[in-house]
Amino acid sequence: MKPLNSILLLAAVQAACLFGPSCVAAQRPGPAPQTPRATQLDAATGTADLLVTIRDDKKGELSYSAKVTLRTRNGDPRGVTISDKGRARFRSIPLGEYEVLVEAPGHATLRSNVSLARDGESHHLDITVLPGSGASGANVPPPLSLREQKELTAGLRSLQAQKLREAKKHFLSAAKTAPNHPDVDYLLGVIGAMTGEMETAKQYFENAAARYQHVLSITALGEIFLVEGNLDAAKQRLETALKVDPNSWRADQLLAAVLLSQRSYALAIQHAEHALQLGKTEAKGTRLTLAQALTEAGERQRSVQVLNELLSQNPTQEQAKQARTLLDANGSAAPPEIAAARKYLNPASPAASTSKSSLPVKFDYASLPFEPSSLAAQYQRWVPPNVDDAVPPVETGMSCPLHQILKEAGERVVEFVNNVDRFSATETMNHEGLNEFGLAVHSERRSFNYLVSIQEFRPGVYDVQEFRDGLTTPDIFPEHVATVGTVALVFVFHPNYADDFDFRCEGLTHQGGQDAWQVHFSQKPDHSPRLRSYRLANLYFRVGLKGRAWISTETFQVLRMESDLTGTVPQIRLHADHEDTQYAPVLVKRKQLVLWLPVSSEIFLDFNGHRIHRQQQLSDYFFFWVD
Repeated sequence: MKPLNSILLLAAVQAACLFGPSCVAAQRPGPAPQTPRATQLDAATGTADLLVTIRDDKKGELSYSAKVTLRTRNGDPRGVTISDKGRARFRSIPLGEYEVLVEAPGHATLRSNVSLARDGESHHLDITVLPGSGASGANVPPPLSLREQKELTAGLRSLQAQKLREAKKHFLSAAKTAPNHPDVDYLLGVIGAMTGEMETAKQYFENAAARYQHVLSITALGEIFLVEGNLDAAKQRLETALKVDPNSWRADQLLAAVLLSQRSYALAIQHAEHALQLGKTEAKGTRLTLAQALTEAGERQRSVQVLNELLSQNPTQEQAKQARTLLDANGSAAPPEIAAARKYLNPASPAASTSKSSLPVKFDYASLPFEPSSLAAQYQRWVPPNVDDAVPPVETGMSCPLHQILKEAGERVVEFVNNVDRFSATETMNHEGLNEFGLAVHSERRSFNYLVSIQEFRPGVYDVQEFRDGLTTPDIFPEHVATVGTVALVFVFHPNYADDFDFRCEGLTHQGGQDAWQVHFSQKPDHSPRLRSYRLANLYFRVGLKGRAWISTETFQVLRMESDLTGTVPQIRLHADHEDTQYAPVLVKRKQLVLWLPVSSEIFLDFNGHRIHRQQQLSDYFFFWVD
């Protein structure tokens, strides 16, 4: 079966570039197809425009972007957009009662009601946002400016070169215009820890932790208390870090060490295993804690297995030395040897499991993430966790009807394809080009007239094309890298493509205020990928997808999808492509039909030397069809 095609043309032949990012070498295609003569345009009678002006607490227009959602009184989204210089506009909104939600970094989510009552009017709504907590209970820091991010970049590079004084100068420069920003405070705390100014370091970490529940700072405090031997304080901080981010393998690793020191061996084993599951090779040192906990719990055979696994994973010289010491201890039944190994492996040993250690207060950053290369690695992990590395929690004890879910979701996708020949929308794109630390080095905002054409040119074979301002060339995208195919991701559930994937229902959860089934999918290794491909010059590769979908338990509509690649492609330097798409109902008035379509998407792409973060918003949908 022919794969779904994307929009790039090479000479007169349509290339199967599908829905993946495309390349600058593709030739400019011909003009977009003309609308058929019998085409009808869906447009509501009785509409109005809405202009939302967002002001800060000083009554000035908000200088940075905010997410603005327009929804009906029953909660159905009507449109989502990103404000520009404090303004957000919605055009041709059907008359009625609406709620406007404004989500701005560093501010509480604000809701305001608006009534659109007169046909053709342009309604203005002023909203003032106030500082406060977001829905998660933690403040969201305002975004760093490009200048501030450049200062952090320079500081991190100096840190890698062990030039601590120069790094501190750059971080302090960023702090002048971004006081109390958690990333800046965290890095200044790191400098304090590395130079032995522990009380100063704690103050910076405490500031970021208290204001923003900054996970790295909370974890750093837990680590400092662990090294100092203050086990109760360390445990409290690390448990807090895991509440904020359950997928923080570093917090799990450190908490395992604390629990081992407190002789809670079963819990230490549990957290150590979770750290290894999440951190993989990065967390290999956790095997020392795990092995020691297993030994103390009487599971010496498993302990030996864990230590041998560590020795086979290219450990550091110190890790290898400690592993062999514990292996020797496991090989002898003499308790004194095991006690000696335990003391050697863990400075805050179980024998000193009170809240204070007898060890002198000394912060050995060489063994901790404040070591420059480890610190840089923290910032290089700018792509969100892979779908297999971070599994969102679900309700336990619920039976999951996977067969019915796939059947019903597939029918919804078929319904969408059968009812829409073509549709258009307004697309707003926020683009950031990132450096090696995941910090923005430039950003821009673009808007397109977006057109999607879906055609079944023979039974079971679909052609999906995307046009932006009538064009398909990558040249219209920032950095000349095209990211297309958001609309087609739901074809994972189309009956013609579902057999390409393995599905697993993970359980019942909540998404967008609705009960939803959480379903994992992954490309079958013995099936050729047909939904995602990449092209650079004359190089063309298909890559399998894996991901997760949230499907309504009531309507079986797809509410959200998250995807990653099943593998990388070194030939074109394709290392990551993570996409997170939200769907919402859109009314097709001519047919009295409600379709669920993407309204926002966030993309993280590492391709051919480009590190890209894009946020795309789709609004003002119009539908075309042939009667």
